[in-house]
Amino acid sequence: MTQQYLTIPQSNDKIPLIGFGSGTKWQWKKKSSESTAVSNSNPTNTDPDLVNSIIKALETGFSHLDTAEFYTTRPDIGKGINDYLLKHPESKRSDIFVTDKYNSHPPNTPNILDDGSIRGPYASLKQGLKLMNLDYIDLFLLHTDSTPEGLSLIDAWKEMIKLKNEGLAKNIGVSNFDIKHLEILKNANLILPQVLQIEFHPYLQNQSPNILNYAKENNILIEAYGPLVPITKAKDEGPLIPLLNELSLKYGVSDTQILLKWVHSFNIVTVTTSSKIERMKDILNVYSLKLSDEDIKKITDVGNTWWYRAFAIPPLPEYNDQLKAERHVINP
Repeated sequence: MTQQYLTIPQSNDKIPLIGFGSGTKWQWKKKSSESTAVSNSNPTNTDPDLVNSIIKALETGFSHLDTAEFYTTRPDIGKGINDYLLKHPESKRSDIFVTDKYNSHPPNTPNILDDGSIRGPYASLKQGLKLMNLDYIDLFLLHTDSTPEGLSLIDAWKEMIKLKNEGLAKNIGVSNFDIKHLEILKNANLILPQVLQIEFHPYLQNQSPNILNYAKENNILIEAYGPLVPITKAKDEGPLIPLLNELSLKYGVSDTQILLKWVHSFNIVTVTTSSKIERMKDILNVYSLKLSDEDIKKITDVGNTWWYRAFAIPPLPEYNDQLKAERHVINP
């Protein structure tokens, strides 16, 4: 397995093509147990299962970790990294790419600071770095276009730029933004996000109208979460399963690899996760897979006949009817 990277616009930093995520199942597992959930009295609580999986992921070959303030998995990511580095002194912090995200209404956290100011991305990351015991983050994102009352999107983005200028975040971007909100930043004559993280898979090839073209035209790198939705959340519906089975037999690989390689064919970074070492290895083996252009087109065309949005993050569901009409999907 040879690690593969894409280049982040503006900085030319290298981002590993596959990230190990600590959201979705991990965050809900952590939040559901008193022994692992973060609280005001124990803000650094961790889930040993997640910490161990992070260490296993790094040992298996992952070098990109994804967390978020909303997930409450910042302490787990930090402990996983630091424990791994203690266990493997030949490795160093700069070998690991860490993505974090600001949330406008984080769990167990007031949005008014002690000095009366509004808690925005700057205070969020300063706190996050303490929770993770790290000096910097490789990529910091606004998780959604939502901001606390009294803090505009432009002000929030200016705080992101400040974090970048101070070296606390090497790169900055956004997640779940549509064109309208990206244009707000652009029209303010501020630097544009370097990365846009969105839900992307064959059943949702544009999270909002024309977002992929907009990102390409404005030199914004796309990062996909939920790339395996057709075989996870939507596994019992949709027309892709027979095709994926056919292609798995043809190439002698898993349907996971087929879907990841399809996403990578668009020069899009992917974030996925697992607690099982064999599955981690399978995910990373995608680097050696080559799909024909014809098979990539088959997945694109079949996927485009079916609609499935796994994460209904406002205001994105407002675009559902428009996106369905554009694609002439066969399901309601």
